[in-house]
Amino acid sequence: MEKRIKQMLDNLPANSTHLKMQVQGSSETLSLIRRVIAASVQHLKLDNAILNDIKLATTEACTNVIKHAYKFDDSMAFELEIKTSQRVFAVEVFYEDPGFSPENIPVPDLNEIKEGGLGVFIIRNIMDHVDYQTDQQTGKVKLLMVKILDQLTGDGGQSED
Repeated sequence: MEKRIKQMLDNLPANSTHLKMQVQGSSETLSLIRRVIAASVQHLKLDNAILNDIKLATTEACTNVIKHAYKFDDSMAFELEIKTSQRVFAVEVFYEDPGFSPENIPVPDLNEIKEGGLGVFIIRNIMDHVDYQTDQQTGKVKLLMVKILDQLTGDGGQSED
């Protein structure tokens, strides 16, 4: 993890928002997740474009869990952990996907766009930091997505370094 991102997350102020939630692996939960995100940052008075980017990236990540990891099995559940401050928005998604390997996510061919297959590409281009951690023994996956809020310049997305 980038040193700057780690420092921001390790040193969140006392007045930061921190919430955890467990949701069923059903697409019906996506609207709830979007509402929770909006509520968790309401006091920050974020620009609508930034808020919509955060909601889009999080929705894409949760959709991937529901569709690919859980195959629409709503008896499965996953967890979200959201941390916000004036400087940073972070969401972690915890789920199980025994065969998942982030290195195998294909880069889409933007010259031949088809429906589906753009979720991770969108997430990586919207958020400032995206990190998958997998435990091949247990099948547990942790996805960390971070949006830096105190930078007023730049289009978002991960840096190339």
